[in-house]
Amino acid sequence: MVNEFDANAEAHYALLQALNDDISRVINCKFAYEIWSHLVVTHEGTSQMKRAKIDIMFSQYENFCMNENESIDEMFTKFTKITNDFAFLSIDNDQKMRKVIQALPPSWEIKSTTLKEKMEFIGFIGNLKTYEVK
Repeated sequence: MVNEFDANAEAHYALLQALNDDISRVINCKFAYEIWSHLVVTHEGTSQMKRAKIDIMFSQYENFCMNENESIDEMFTKFTKITNDFAFLSIDNDQKMRKVIQALPPSWEIKSTTLKEKMEFIGFIGNLKTYEVK
């Protein structure tokens, strides 16, 4: 039967082994739980810090726009990075298309009005790329 001391010692040892050379931050922790708590704060941040990161992500999404000198590929890469950060939310194709249409610069106004039809997001991006080439 494993007692609390042995379980802590095993968990403590496993955590230190997993960290390899990066143990300097937790070397003074006596309990596995202390190491774990320290690593959570170090790598994920406090709840306040997490909230600030989420606020920044929402701001990036809300303020997303395509620059005049930006290609569709560049814009799509930037947009994908922003939406991938929202993996915990489900943003459907329709929402993504509306956001991209809003983000298009004024020079795309004529094309953006014709793009409001229902289609898959990847087809939508292909449509934009075709228009850009023309």
